[in-house]
Amino acid sequence: MVWNALTTHLLDFSSQIPEEMNRCRNSYVEQALLPQRFEELAGEKAGQGGYRACLQDTLDLLLKEAKDKFKGYDSCSTPEHAELAYRKVHDGFPLRLWKVTIEIPASPDEVLTRVLREQGHWDEDLLESRVVETLDEQTEIYQYVRNAMAPHPTRDHLVLRTWVTDLPKGACALVSTSVDHEGVPAVGVRVNVLTSRFYVEPCGVNKSRLTHISRIDLRGRFPEWYNKLHGQLCAAEVARIRDSFTVSMDK
Repeated sequence: MVWNALTTHLLDFSSQIPEEMNRCRNSYVEQALLPQRFEELAGEKAGQGGYRACLQDTLDLLLKEAKDKFKGYDSCSTPEHAELAYRKVHDGFPLRLWKVTIEIPASPDEVLTRVLREQGHWDEDLLESRVVETLDEQTEIYQYVRNAMAPHPTRDHLVLRTWVTDLPKGACALVSTSVDHEGVPAVGVRVNVLTSRFYVEPCGVNKSRLTHISRIDLRGRFPEWYNKLHGQLCAAEVARIRDSFTVSMDK
């Protein structure tokens, strides 16, 4: 499906979304954790490090967690044969930081490529995706639109992301965060990705251990919903990434 045709239809639909949902008080957006504007990060703030420093800080945090074996999370059960855990973030806001770990029958490079460039292979709710702007060979602004949890409106994600593939022992990583960008309107409700981190390490011949850490404000949900259900959705998403390789092997 052509992006322009889809977004024209969805933008028409999104104009009908009640204003109170776009300004939902159960959202981080109403609590002053707005995504930063990319034009500012790439302009005056670049002297202080800009967007590259923001991404590097997030990447460094992920690599430190990986080195420490991702300690400090409270485990909980999941039916997806994955390891699910969470940690409270002491910044005055209620959403937890979720962590899911699963083994995948593919190399780290293959898993990273599946997450980065082949979202349609595992994201059954994906409507469309595109690279808005390429900043360098491993950094870009990426937009994707999902239609999960109908009849809720479509949810639009606009993220600044970077990845590395030359980590010790053959590991690789991807980090993303929401960003505001002039000229890229929201298609439905704009999700606030506070952080999304993927760490993929080899754990055998053509096998990888994928750890995904996320803290995302989908907007329009109460904190209780996140505590009870959001972690299970994260686990199901990672399981679909794994299963996308399993289905390929069965063919």
